[in-house]
Amino acid sequence: MAGWAAAGVVTSVIGGIFGGVQSSNANSAQQDYIRRMEERQQEIADITNEWQKKDFEATQQNWRDLADYNFETAMKAYNYDRLGRSLQYKTDAQKYLMNVQNSNQQLTFNDISAAQGRTREQIALDQVMQEDRFTRQDMLVEQLQQTGKARLGQAGRSMNKAVQSTEAQIGRDLAVLDASLTGEIQASNLRMFDISLGKHAADARVEAARMLRPTMMPDPPLPTIPPEPNWVEPPEVLPGMAPLGTHHSVVAPIISGISSGLYGMSQINWNPNNGGDFTTQQSAAVQAGWPGNQNY
Repeated sequence: MAGWAAAGVVTSVIGGIFGGVQSSNANSAQQDYIRRMEERQQEIADITNEWQKKDFEATQQNWRDLADYNFETAMKAYNYDRLGRSLQYKTDAQKYLMNVQNSNQQLTFNDISAAQGRTREQIALDQVMQEDRFTRQDMLVEQLQQTGKARLGQAGRSMNKAVQSTEAQIGRDLAVLDASLTGEIQASNLRMFDISLGKHAADARVEAARMLRPTMMPDPPLPTIPPEPNWVEPPEVLPGMAPLGTHHSVVAPIISGISSGLYGMSQINWNPNNGGDFTTQQSAAVQAGWPGNQNY
């Protein structure tokens, strides 16, 4: 009986030691897993930080490249606009010079036309006045002839009446000539006025058709590069915490096995002649402070 009990004690101690070894192996495996998880978390953090750094630098460079591209495009548009303004000014200046030349020519034509009209009118008036002089001369000759005839053919009172009648007829004819000449002079003056008025109207139309002197438009404002934004670097990513596993006590299984073994040994009746009962021995062991009943 004592042999079987001793074997049970040995088995308990060995089982405790085996349990301690298993706990130690489990703890080692858990530590290895935590170490590998921490290394993995560190690799992830390093990769993330490297990517964020490159992305931040790429974002800055892309902004600068785009700003330079927009500035170059704006400068091309600015220079093209300036060239267009210059060409437009040259074209307008040429048109203005041609307009000035045409206007001056037209004003000259108006002067010539008015002068020709006045000349023709003056020639016509001179002809009328010359005809009037000829007519007056003819009438004067006619008057002298009629007076001479009256004086030669008659005498006394009859002659005087004949002379007076002839002079009266000449007077009436001269009055008609004077009225006709005055009318022609007035009509000529009116036609001269119409010529001057027509020239004034023609000159006014020329002046109204004149182009305004072209002026060079001011240059548009120079393009500028916008101010660079305030860049905020991304925060550094810290590695995550590896999950903490359950720590297995190595000592507890061994102590438990030893305690169970010692407790079992305390129950063995080592004196074969002594048939002391089990309860009494257990009570004595407990009272002596045997650790077999303690939990570790």
